[in-house]
Amino acid sequence: MAQRPLTRPPQHFPHGARRLVDGQWLAYVAGTGDVGDGATLGRSVSLQRGVAEFNEGQFRQSHETWEELWKDTLYPERLFLLALTKLGAGYAHALRRNERGMRSQLAEAVRILRVFAPAYAGVDAQRLITDVNGWLAADGAHFGPPFPTVARTDGDVRG
Repeated sequence: MAQRPLTRPPQHFPHGARRLVDGQWLAYVAGTGDVGDGATLGRSVSLQRGVAEFNEGQFRQSHETWEELWKDTLYPERLFLLALTKLGAGYAHALRRNERGMRSQLAEAVRILRVFAPAYAGVDAQRLITDVNGWLAADGAHFGPPFPTVARTDGDVRG
């Protein structure tokens, strides 16, 4: 039986439907490879500020920085930012020793990041996935450093 071609989901949605639309976009991107223009997002000062904050261990602040950018970004780039906000939130939970919150946020971040691997918006997404999974497998329940960093594809991890 022939599958119907995937169509681009909507950019806008009614109140309370964001998670549904996020899921539609994730399926669309996974099925089509249409990840949008990561180069434009990669030049964003806010994206880079969030990277620097994250790499300095300011996880809550990186979450807030990326979330502010996320609000004004269209899909599919919005999904990438959603993954980053979840990374910030996950490691903020780790600092508060909230294992359940940490694991759920990090697992969701990795799930979303997979469609943007190996690299997107100047971020080495594959390395980030590998490092987060490694941190968790090395008993991330220890809640502490060393934490993964967000590496840029140019090799600069400072942001």
